[in-house]
Amino acid sequence: MTLGEKLKQARTTQQFTQQTVAEHVHVSRQTISSWETGNSYPDIDSLVVLSDLYEQSLDILIKGDPGLMNYLRKPAILKRLRPIHLILLTSNYLFLIIFTFFLSSGYSLWALLAVFITNTLAFLYLQKFEERLNPLPIAIQRWQAGWLPTLLCNLITTGAMIASPWWASSPTAVYNLFSTAIVGWACLACLWVMNRISQLKELEKLATKQK
Repeated sequence: MTLGEKLKQARTTQQFTQQTVAEHVHVSRQTISSWETGNSYPDIDSLVVLSDLYEQSLDILIKGDPGLMNYLRKPAILKRLRPIHLILLTSNYLFLIIFTFFLSSGYSLWALLAVFITNTLAFLYLQKFEERLNPLPIAIQRWQAGWLPTLLCNLITTGAMIASPWWASSPTAVYNLFSTAIVGWACLACLWVMNRISQLKELEKLATKQK
């Protein structure tokens, strides 16, 4: 028996309506219906509340539903993927710095560019996979994963741009530093704005559910 079937059976046994259960768990009635039909799964906090409400142990509720077990394993998978995500993102920034300072022409530039593109594709694929696992809105995910590497890269690039008059650097390198710094800070600002908008939307949804 799946979790949804167990939840529906337990609710019927206790003679609760979906609306009554929804008020106890602080979700919408549609969410309770979605759980009972197997279209989605409750998080661990909601499972604890349901276990107490239906007077059934968590062990009984979650056993026998492999889909739920996979759902509950997602945070652990995300935690293991996070270092790979950060390594790929950081290496992309390092490639960007190498382009700016050390390479201007020749076959080595094209070889490094090919590695950069391959690394970027791997990073995007990993990010898409993480987004499917993570229940948070995409904008919040991208802020949490990208704000620190982006900030560090922006500080390094901006510092190098400010210090460029004190070493022998070509006008092209200075222009590249300036362009990279502007784009970097603009990207960080966009990430922050999208994150704040997503947070406000989530707060609005939560307030609506609690009414």
